[in-house]
Amino acid sequence: MRDVTAANPTVPPRRSVRRVLMANMWRSLAGMLGVMQALVVQWLAVVVLGREGLGLAPGLCLGAGLVILNLATVPVLRRERMRGGRGRQWSRLYMATGISTLLVGLAVAASWLGIFPLTSLLAWLGLGPEPAFVLFRVLSALLVGSVAFAVVWAFTGGQKRVDHTRVQIHVEAIHEDQRGLRLGHLTDLHIGNGLEGERLEALVRDANALEVDMLVLTGDLFDFDPAYVEDGARRLGGLRAPLGVFAVLGNHDVYTGTDRIVEALRAHAPGIRLLRNEYVPLPVEGPPLYLAGIEDPGRGWNSRDLHLESLDDLAGRLPQDGPTLLLIHRPQAFPQAARLGFPLVLAGHTHGGQLALPIRNGSINLSRIMTSFTRGLYEMDGSTLYVNRGIGVAGPAVRFNCRREIATLELT
Repeated sequence: MRDVTAANPTVPPRRSVRRVLMANMWRSLAGMLGVMQALVVQWLAVVVLGREGLGLAPGLCLGAGLVILNLATVPVLRRERMRGGRGRQWSRLYMATGISTLLVGLAVAASWLGIFPLTSLLAWLGLGPEPAFVLFRVLSALLVGSVAFAVVWAFTGGQKRVDHTRVQIHVEAIHEDQRGLRLGHLTDLHIGNGLEGERLEALVRDANALEVDMLVLTGDLFDFDPAYVEDGARRLGGLRAPLGVFAVLGNHDVYTGTDRIVEALRAHAPGIRLLRNEYVPLPVEGPPLYLAGIEDPGRGWNSRDLHLESLDDLAGRLPQDGPTLLLIHRPQAFPQAARLGFPLVLAGHTHGGQLALPIRNGSINLSRIMTSFTRGLYEMDGSTLYVNRGIGVAGPAVRFNCRREIATLELT
């Protein structure tokens, strides 16, 4: 493997490790899953069954075997996920089980690293080995049990809830006649991954009931499976708004098939204006106001640094008689968009992390591995970004402290 630090001595070691891990994300997760599975087995033996555990050598052998097994399994199931059918169902089950095991395994690791040293210290101070071990078992069981309960909630009630967010956004560049303009913002539907059929119909009804001036969709309309494209486009064709419905494509749309989606929307949802590295004038009162959309390149979905040549090109072609609002899938492009002078940028992609700690308004979440713009409002160089948490999910249907979102944005 190429040494990133040696190739670019300006890259900090921590950042280099992250790039290596993200470049081999599925292998990294598979290896971590094997380790966590071994830790959970050891924890069950010691804490639940009250036994001595596997011992060092058997534990290491078990961990190595599980790592190898997962490394061999993950590529097969990833291919099956792309194909659909029963293989995709098995892939989803494996992913759901794997995520659950990773989260519980982290709690197990925390109990060994935090609670075990504490109880050992108490035993050394005079509590006695047997009471200290009982205390460790109780505290460890409480910690791991709490995390396990949170995981169950994340797969059930946590992932079903939908927030109807209402946000006022100050945009200095727009004319006072256009202040009060209301945008309904949807993103990351991932049609074909649990959001299809009647559930999609219900979403369309909810979006039409927002009483907004226009609807915008910022990518990942579809998940992976092209079998859902035609029906999904037909149902999306029911979206309505006075000033129009506008959309851009995300990285998952590229995986599903850009041409297939474009043709399906053209045939079954002609009311959705798909913006493909272009801009349109909005039919508003007062001075001109424009809406632009950048199509996701599809590659490097987990890249923390993003520079889009298509965005530079579009910025050079924009009219100068009025401001342009920007739809983009990945919020990583916000610094570039701010430098180019877009006063408002709407994005998705992160899903708000799907799993977030219940602190700092959920800002500590899984999507921070790829961007600091994970959810909500951000400002930079006079430009504002809103990152929607999304209405669908990537992978298993799991959300904790991160509800699905339909946003109404009012320009003030």
